[in-house]
Amino acid sequence: MLRFLANLESIVQAQREHLAPQRGTNMLMSLPLVLPSVRQDFDVPTSHLIGAHGYCTQELVNLLLTGRAVSNVFNDVVELDSGDGNTTLLRGIEARSDIGFLSLFEHYNVCQVGCFLKTPRFPIWVVCSESHFSVLFSLQPELLSDWRAERLFDLYYYDGLANQQEEIRLTVDTTKSTPEDNCRDLVPPLELCIRTK
Repeated sequence: MLRFLANLESIVQAQREHLAPQRGTNMLMSLPLVLPSVRQDFDVPTSHLIGAHGYCTQELVNLLLTGRAVSNVFNDVVELDSGDGNTTLLRGIEARSDIGFLSLFEHYNVCQVGCFLKTPRFPIWVVCSESHFSVLFSLQPELLSDWRAERLFDLYYYDGLANQQEEIRLTVDTTKSTPEDNCRDLVPPLELCIRTK
């Protein structure tokens, strides 16, 4: 625990100008007030926002995207019945999010991202793939409200971990069929994420 606190202190010190702006709410002062209510969103109260190896957990991603630190990416609440009278409630996303989420884990059937995250209010998606996060976005807001716009459109991709210097524009054509499964190994992970949408 002491090592965690020392690491947290060094991170806070390095980012203090972002956490405590000259004007507005001081994030550091509000954290103790907010954390107890954030914990109430967790499926398991002992969960954390930062996981192993300093990775953010799904709870933290959901908190940043939706304002709720729920543990899952499906829609609403799922009730699991153990058959012996005990039930477990798993909390998911409660409403359509402003910013969406796509995951390579869904392609591998590890999770199911609900439509509240797949179809956000704005055409922006955080993408979880290859152990880190990146961003996909479209400059066409009608992409989410007009089915005709979904036929042929451009998505822009940004990956901060790749030291990306140039624009990456992907053109998506939904009028063409996907390649056969025998080409499966050659499909980039980002495309697999986009196909889950």
